Amino acid sequence: MYDLLADVKLSIDLEEKGLTFYSQTAAKAKNPLAASTLSSLADREKEHMVKIKEFYENLSGSKKLESGWLMAVEFPPSKQALLGPIIAKLKANLDKKFESDKDINDAYLIAEGLERDSFNLYEKISKETTDDTARKFYAALALEEREHFSILEDTLLYLNDPGEWYRLQERWIVEG
Repeated sequence: MYDLLADVKLSIDLEEKGLTFYSQTAAKAKNPLAASTLSSLADREKEHMVKIKEFYENLSGSKKLESGWLMAVEFPPSKQALLGPIIAKLKANLDKKFESDKDINDAYLIAEGLERDSFNLYEKISKETTDDTARKFYAALALEEREHFSILEDTLLYLNDPGEWYRLQERWIVEG
């Protein structure tokens, strides 16, 4: 039998792990783009955790959700909205030195794994639950986790191969 409460507990755990990883890795990162990306993702994970905990409290009966709770949940923001805080933090940290490419790549691979796991769990919950609020909430979370993964892919490509990143983003035609 499907246990929504257990899945919600698992999602809280996953968000806590993501928040810890992103916060600690951002604090250690010397590359300004990596630091700002990871720090912004930590902020989003914290927001997810708060909302998921509120949902858990409702399911467990310890606290009732306010009417319109789901409408107040701002998921999923557009990729542009997610990139805004990254750019702001990047501007504030441009004086940081670059760390080794291997360290950044390793951190990004872990981060991509976290986002993939979150996406898979949230998509599973949204498909298996019969609770309409849970279905909508977790479908939106899954979409945002997919955007996080995309941001990680984009920034890692930029860090490793800025020329290719520009070619893909600007759709340049190489002649010659």
